[in-house]
Amino acid sequence: MHFSTLLSFAALASYALACSSCGGAASRLHKREEEGGEGPAFSYLGLTGPVDWNQFDGSAACGNGKTQSPINVVSTMKISAIGDSGEYADIGATGFNFTNTGHTVEVFYKGQRATLDGVDYELQRFHFHTPSEHRLDNEWFPMEVHFVHQGVSDPTKLAVVGLFIDTNEKDVSDPMMARLATYLQSIDKPGETVVATHVPLDGVRTGITNAKKFTYPGSLTTPPCTEGVTWYVSNTILDVSVKDYKVFKKVLGYNSRTLQADPGKQNVVEFAAQFLPSVQGRTQSKKERRAAALKRFTN
Repeated sequence: MHFSTLLSFAALASYALACSSCGGAASRLHKREEEGGEGPAFSYLGLTGPVDWNQFDGSAACGNGKTQSPINVVSTMKISAIGDSGEYADIGATGFNFTNTGHTVEVFYKGQRATLDGVDYELQRFHFHTPSEHRLDNEWFPMEVHFVHQGVSDPTKLAVVGLFIDTNEKDVSDPMMARLATYLQSIDKPGETVVATHVPLDGVRTGITNAKKFTYPGSLTTPPCTEGVTWYVSNTILDVSVKDYKVFKKVLGYNSRTLQADPGKQNVVEFAAQFLPSVQGRTQSKKERRAAALKRFTN
């Protein structure tokens, strides 16, 4: 049983105020995208939230890019080619680092191969968002997991596979979700890391190899909002129990970027910025009217 999370967004003028420095597109991953690296002090709220991400070094694409993510995925979109595979091995006894980056919780599980639309990729890591960043036919989900890949022959190629995560009538969790939830109390503060072992990935393999995946050209969903990312959003939905969902939500809080325009359309921040002069003009006009009224009153 799926449910939609109701969200409210800032007024259009808030977007406008964020676009005072729309510049050239970003072309690199941020240091946050490397294990142990630190990125900009961005957040999901206020003056360091999504409408102001273009203020960070190398992140101009957040405010002027034309293929930004996430978007509303519709079931009539292009789907990936038959023959995709993501046969990731379960995480075994050796384990991999599971880190609270301050923006998400991320498993740095490297070396697993995936083939998407005939291109060979290598998995770099996977991380979680609450609520989901993408929509599916305008429906939000409680969570979303992103598997980030780089091209094998061309490391500049980036591909991300997204899977929605939802509660269910049986109130059970996918084995990966259940296992990772047991580690979260050990990494409930930014910067903390634990080695995650014995993590089953059956549901993920199904969501990549045997499922329909909607594909579109997009970007990273955090600064620097690098474009040239090929997105694959799976129609396989992973289960999470209410208990495990609350554990994730308690640690993650709200870490979802607002929806962006469809590929090729004007950036939402750039679009809103065109209204900024009129907002400023109305404010100035009000000040002038008040001053005139005050002058008449005092005279």
